[in-house]
Amino acid sequence: MLAVDVRQALRGGETVLEAASRWWRFGEQTVADHGDFLLAFVDGGVCVGAFEIRAAEQDPQAGGKYAFDLAPAERFRWALGERLPLPPGRNPARIMTGAALRTFLDADPGRAPLPAQTTESGR
Repeated sequence: MLAVDVRQALRGGETVLEAASRWWRFGEQTVADHGDFLLAFVDGGVCVGAFEIRAAEQDPQAGGKYAFDLAPAERFRWALGERLPLPPGRNPARIMTGAALRTFLDADPGRAPLPAQTTESGR
């Protein structure tokens, strides 16, 4: 899952969708491996947009940055207004993997809890 900081673009008058879909610097393999969904965030890592990435276009003339064709991701609507468990750093373009992604997915209030694990003896 990808995450982008849209606060500067919002201050400039863009909508969340416009800001999230504009040119972002991600590696080609990163987009291939993690480019199914994109979350937009502002100060404090608060989620202001959740999108499905329908297509990604890389522009060599813009330093290889990506533009995304986005659609609202209803399955992550619950995250709007919530603080995201973003990996540390100041980069406006982030990748949510590992523990950060698991924490995010586990926070979904509509998610069915996993059954308790038992030992082989059933205890």
